[in-house]
Amino acid sequence: MPDPALFALTWRVVRRRLAASPAAVAAAAAFPALVAWIGLGDSYRAAARLFVFLLPHVFLVAAQDAVRSDVESGALENVLFLGGRFRDYVVAKLAVLAAVTGAYAGALFALLAGWGLARGAFEPALAAKFGLALLAGCYYLAVAGALSFVLRGGSNVLVLLLAQAGLVVGLLFTVTSRAGILDYAATGRFPGPGPKLVFGAMVAVLPNVVVSERLTVFAAEIAAGLGLALAANWRLARRLELGR
Repeated sequence: MPDPALFALTWRVVRRRLAASPAAVAAAAAFPALVAWIGLGDSYRAAARLFVFLLPHVFLVAAQDAVRSDVESGALENVLFLGGRFRDYVVAKLAVLAAVTGAYAGALFALLAGWGLARGAFEPALAAKFGLALLAGCYYLAVAGALSFVLRGGSNVLVLLLAQAGLVVGLLFTVTSRAGILDYAATGRFPGPGPKLVFGAMVAVLPNVVVSERLTVFAAEIAAGLGLALAANWRLARRLELGR
């Protein structure tokens, strides 16, 4: 099956899966509603900040159960995937998920930008933050995709969410009257390589923070992590075998 046909098939499968996923549909509807509510109840600036910070999680929701259930259900044993083409499908699925979610994100950003321009509140820096949010979203997609080779259902997403929850709780317990990681992050200035490395590890768990003006330096880390996660997906897909 030629690549265009493979991507066409993958697009149909992904579209149906997302449309049939209650979590994906709920997130797609609730996210813009929340942003609009904040914008109307507070300010456009607050809504824009919320939009770019939460946008990466849209990619995370889309990444639920990307691989394992397809393998265990026997769907990849179809004649369309003979000759190992099921491995190409797995890789193509990640690309299609990124394209679909990116298109959704782009449409929402266009609406948000139009709203800001109409109110005279749009800031060009928001476009750069949107790009960083897309980077973080693709990182989520690649990491969750790699996890889905071993975790079925939405467990790949749940693992990342639990790690983030544990990170937040841990940070709350470490808050003292003395300057700490959160204080350094708020200013974007770290007193040495130690605290910076610690915060870098946190960014790997919660990459959304790179949209902050003071923390964009960590975008390089997320870009590198994205590359490593994509390489892991490719390697796992090449080694994937169907059960007999």
